[in-house]
Amino acid sequence: MSTLRRPSGRGAGAGPGWEGAALRWLAYPANLAFAGIAGFVIALGVVTWLCAAVALVRALQRWLEDDLDTVFTTTFRELAATWRRTLPLSVAATVVVALVVADVVFLASRSSPWAVLLLAALVPLAALGALVVAHLPAAAALARDGSARQWLRLALGLVVTAPARSAGVLVVLVTWVALCTVLPTLVPVLGLSVPGLAALVAARRTVERHGSLLGRTA
Repeated sequence: MSTLRRPSGRGAGAGPGWEGAALRWLAYPANLAFAGIAGFVIALGVVTWLCAAVALVRALQRWLEDDLDTVFTTTFRELAATWRRTLPLSVAATVVVALVVADVVFLASRSSPWAVLLLAALVPLAALGALVVAHLPAAAALARDGSARQWLRLALGLVVTAPARSAGVLVVLVTWVALCTVLPTLVPVLGLSVPGLAALVAARRTVERHGSLLGRTA
């Protein structure tokens, strides 16, 4: 696993000097936006949101690793390569999220001690599940030829191996969801790409430090 590096921007025709540096840095918001739009289009199927996240993050990984700036079209190509592995996971995750939200709303509306205890037990489990799901697209990007089961194992390994870094991803995710609630116009452009990039960067750094993680998922 190579170290995390800034895309050189050669695909955008960047040259030397401050103009070239500006173009290279502008590639970040531009590519995040293009990938986010592609991911949003895919996620319009509702149960396809995790498929969209996996395809988007794999496209971002190609951009970071191989300097492939065509993230919009690459996202759709990655969808074609992964949807058979990710669609069952995406449907299952959608059902689980709906059940968890319904349980939280139901328990929060009750004032009995049992409801409080169940809610207190449910919150950390929901947080762990959210972390695994958030790391799943990054796992699919790092283990490109793996199966869905291998991706799940790697995602769990990423969370357990680097809990502090995983907690940072959770903070980014919660903060980003809150911001998108206030500014919903961000969702079609950057809704999936910002948390996806955060999880990918964290996962790459964890694998750089604990390279055996990838070997254990094979």
